[in-house]
Amino acid sequence: MALRWGFVCASKICSDFAACLRSLPEAHEIVAVAARDIDRAKAFADVHGIPQAYQGYERIAEDPYVDIAYIGSLHNYHYELALLMLQHGKHVLCEKPLCLTETQAKHVIAEARKKNVFFMEAVWSRFFPAYQKIREIIASGQLGQVKLVLASFGDYNIDVERVRTKATGGGAILDVGIYNIQLASMVYGQQPTSVSANGYLLDTGVDGISSIVLKYPNNTMAVLNSSIMCDFPNEAYIMGERKKIKICCPLWSPTRIEISEAEKIVEVHEFPLPDIKWDFNFRNQSGMQYMATAVGKYIKEGAKESPIMSHDESILLAGIMDKARHGLGYYFDDETPSPSL
Repeated sequence: MALRWGFVCASKICSDFAACLRSLPEAHEIVAVAARDIDRAKAFADVHGIPQAYQGYERIAEDPYVDIAYIGSLHNYHYELALLMLQHGKHVLCEKPLCLTETQAKHVIAEARKKNVFFMEAVWSRFFPAYQKIREIIASGQLGQVKLVLASFGDYNIDVERVRTKATGGGAILDVGIYNIQLASMVYGQQPTSVSANGYLLDTGVDGISSIVLKYPNNTMAVLNSSIMCDFPNEAYIMGERKKIKICCPLWSPTRIEISEAEKIVEVHEFPLPDIKWDFNFRNQSGMQYMATAVGKYIKEGAKESPIMSHDESILLAGIMDKARHGLGYYFDDETPSPSL
């Protein structure tokens, strides 16, 4: 039986994910979509052949035919919508960042564990074949000890209202920096010993450009640069004592990695994207199919979380982002600034 999805929002990212699910018709079925505006929900349903369109997200939570809710709303709604779906016993796949703060993330995950349902933050990068290969290479020891992760994700989108607005969880760290942070966390697999950040805030109170330094045990570290003010190379390097990996642009959805030794490329691995006939809104979005396939497998097997993107990992990422934001002076209205600032 196909896994029955309910879409909590009719956004561009939701449209891209819907196209990926529709490319896997035997395993997945989208049975409903909801939006605040019924006309948007109906238009989305018409485009994707979805039988039910709702006005209001509660209708998805109450629909007995929905097995799993996909949340692709603005960042600031993730917390309340995830709780709503979980409280009605739905499995949940929630877009990144899971929540605006670590406190919210812990609360949501506690609810998922209480309800004993599958729950995952949709960090789709982790499911790309390139990322799987990276994990295998690091585990093999051929790089030697990894000493530095260097990643940059910068995209000029300062004119996008949600990105420059604090109330919607805007700013470079929450919007794009999370991809750099999750990469470092995947490579090192542990809590950093320190988190520091530099950069500057826009007049709206969110970070325009930021640089985060994460220190880890054994003299290892990550330097992570993010921006909503200008375009960056959008590549990443994992530098070991003997070899290094280059994750070619875009680092969040790569189709190519290169392994170098003494500045000479010694291996190249390419991973063509799934061939899905759809006009996607964002780059390499057909790769969301990898995540969809994994989620379907987890739920079929009765798993409540992903070993690749676990509950504890989501809490860890949220905590790092909190520390980085606070280091720049970026606080939400319900957060208390540090006395030292």
